[in-house]
Amino acid sequence: GLDEESGSACMDRYVETEEIPQMGFTADADFPAIYAEKGIARLRFTLPRLSDDHIATAKAGSAVNMVPSNCSVELKDGNVEVFAGVTAHGSRPELGINAINVAVDALLEAGHEDSFLNFYKKYFSTSDASALGLDFEDESGSTTANAGMLEIDAEQAELVVDLRYPVTFDITSALDNLNKSLSEEGVDLEVRENMEPLYLPQDSPLITTLMEVYNEGTGTEGRAVAIGGGTYARSIPNICAYGPAFPGDEDIAHQANEWVLEEKLLAATCIYRNAFRKLATND
Repeated sequence: GLDEESGSACMDRYVETEEIPQMGFTADADFPAIYAEKGIARLRFTLPRLSDDHIATAKAGSAVNMVPSNCSVELKDGNVEVFAGVTAHGSRPELGINAINVAVDALLEAGHEDSFLNFYKKYFSTSDASALGLDFEDESGSTTANAGMLEIDAEQAELVVDLRYPVTFDITSALDNLNKSLSEEGVDLEVRENMEPLYLPQDSPLITTLMEVYNEGTGTEGRAVAIGGGTYARSIPNICAYGPAFPGDEDIAHQANEWVLEEKLLAATCIYRNAFRKLATND
C-alpha cells in the first residue's frame, strides 16, 4: 500500500501475483472500523477563453485531493494578485478555505468581468455539488466537491475537481446529465478517474469482529463509520480500513509535519494484535 497516494499500482501488482486473503484490514484511516468509503471521481472542466476576459493567467493547487491554500492571478492590465486560503483534505472541503473561492469572490467584488469567474461562481460557490446537480445523501454521507486545481492561460481555463459521492448514488447517470447541460454552455467535462465506493454491511463477520475488538480494547461502545476518504482497502474484496487514528485525534493527515503520539501508536498496536488473533482463530 505504499503507492496508495499515487493510484495504488502496488496493490494491482499484489492482486496479480499473490494469494488474496479471505478478509483483513488496513491501517489507513481512523478507528473504529470503516464499513463504507464514498466513491471518488476526478473531474476536469475546460472552457475556452474569451477576448474580453480580464484574467490573463491563473494557477492554484498542486493536488486535486487537497483544498488549495493559494491562488495566483495575473490580470490583463498587468497586475498580479495572490489570494490565500486554508488547506484541508479534499474529502472534507468544508474544513478548509478554498483560495480559488477567495479569488473569485474578490475579483467579482472588484468589478472584473471574466467567463471563468461567472462559471465558477455559478457552480462552485458551495462544496456540496448542488449547483452541479450531483448532491445526494445516504447512510455513507453526502456528496462533496473540492475544486482542487486551476490553470488559466490564453487558450482555456481548466478546473480539476475531486468529487466524493455516496455509495448508493448513480454517478454515471448524474454525470451524463451534467455533461449534456454543460456542453450547451461550451464547457467540456472529462471524467479523468472514477473509483467505485466501498461498502461492507455493518453486520458482516469482518466488521462485527473488528468492532468487538475495538470496543473491548477501549472500553467504549462505538459503531462502525463511513468516510469520504479513500483507502487501499477497496483494492481487495472484504477488506476495510481500521485505525490508526482514534476519535478526537487532531486531523493531520496529508498536512505538513504529520505526527503521532507514541501512546496512541502503542494502543493501536494492541488493538491490531487482538484483531489478528480473533480473525485468525474465529474466537
